[in-house]
Amino acid sequence: MSTTELPVRHADLMDGVYRWRRHIYDITRKYYLLGRDRLIAGLDVPQGGTVLELGCGTGRNIVLAARRYPDARFFGLDISAEMLETANAAIAREGLSDRVELARGDATDFDPAAPFGIERFDRVFI
Repeated sequence: MSTTELPVRHADLMDGVYRWRRHIYDITRKYYLLGRDRLIAGLDVPQGGTVLELGCGTGRNIVLAARRYPDARFFGLDISAEMLETANAAIAREGLSDRVELARGDATDFDPAAPFGIERFDRVFI
């Protein structure tokens, strides 16, 4: 890289990767996602609790978790605007927009109070 070029932001790289892959992402990770289902079942979210998913991607996991724990509020963070577009569509399609909030951000440099106004969560999963 020459000194006149600026480095590409990580978010832009992820958008490039997921611009098209997001449409087949869940299908191509069938066996990996089976483990995610067990993880969600074991979250044991308290009544009225809050749950954060870091790297919420297509929204598949946060939708399943929100269905399983109907009295909880869910928050998802992802660096890719492309993935968040897919996730927001899934959340709206499932009628969960009143309990699930998503934000764009980098999990490696994340202050939960900034996008969500919450200092802590009852459960966090990746």
